[in-house]
Amino acid sequence: SVRRLEAMFAARAGVSYAVACNSATSGLVMAAGALDLGEGDEVLVPCMSFHATATALVPWGCVPVFVEVKPDTFCIDAADAAKKITPRTRAIMVVHLGGSPADMDAILALAHWHGLQVIEDCAQSLGARFHGRETGSLGHCGVYSLTETKSITCGEGGVLVTDDMRIARKARLIRNHGEGVVDESWSYDDLVNVVGMNYRLTDLQAALAIAQLEQLDDRNHVREANAEHLAARLSRWPWFVRQSVEPDATPAWFLFKTRYVPAPGMPSRDELVAMLAAEGIPSVAGYTRLLYENPLFARRGPRYGAGTCPRSEAINREFLWFPFLNPPNGRADMDDAADAIEKIFRGTGAL
Repeated sequence: SVRRLEAMFAARAGVSYAVACNSATSGLVMAAGALDLGEGDEVLVPCMSFHATATALVPWGCVPVFVEVKPDTFCIDAADAAKKITPRTRAIMVVHLGGSPADMDAILALAHWHGLQVIEDCAQSLGARFHGRETGSLGHCGVYSLTETKSITCGEGGVLVTDDMRIARKARLIRNHGEGVVDESWSYDDLVNVVGMNYRLTDLQAALAIAQLEQLDDRNHVREANAEHLAARLSRWPWFVRQSVEPDATPAWFLFKTRYVPAPGMPSRDELVAMLAAEGIPSVAGYTRLLYENPLFARRGPRYGAGTCPRSEAINREFLWFPFLNPPNGRADMDDAADAIEKIFRGTGAL
């Protein structure tokens, strides 16, 4: 089942190789090791993501350098990334946040100009496309998530995809104790960084994922319909600024992410979240902290900590997410959320 799942992911992404693993976090660790990133190598990372995007670099001794996100798509800003490249920069980590693809044209041009490798964190973008190509297939390698909250799930799981045979072989080594795929053609340099872990996915998990992968497009169509209906309902109020999509990109919505910019006298973002909860509507007030504010990084000195990416910090203070786009939720559930917001606004005199 694992090999079948890998073949299906490779075919869908249009690449030659896929390596299944027990989580997307493991997949990101595998990706960094397979790209030979090591001690002191700097990796450009968007400041806004789940913490594993950055902590997956730590086992190899890499130094994350945090980059602002764009105010419209909330994905890594290539212009800010360009300003932070140094002679030690070796790679760029791209996150297609919320299922909206990053500007891969700008990222790949920057990477090509500076000789950098590109890892795509596709934990939230399974099925999204850029110029008709699946996210995950545009950089040197991409990593998908199969954990319980994602578009398809087998409880825990992940898949790394790549068109590079060497990256795939090294990822398999890291996944399996450094054993099982080495042959005499591998040189000493080929084996650098091969500290083998146990990141294997089981056949039982793979079987669960296979059945859902076959349904992915249908599932994503439901998510898209829900997102568009909710967006249409919220568009009547100017205080919501929905996450946008790059030209020639096709999103695969994981969460509905919006900025909430209230007028004076209206409920604050945090007050609105609490009021929605009282109405039975789940919502999320952005990230508790941005990646560089985690103590693991913040204690390392002045290049980290609050104020590192002020534009993204301001966006995060406005973030309001709705996590219920997934089937079997439908149009009526989106209406419940919009109706609750309207009730709150009328009750507080905003309307």
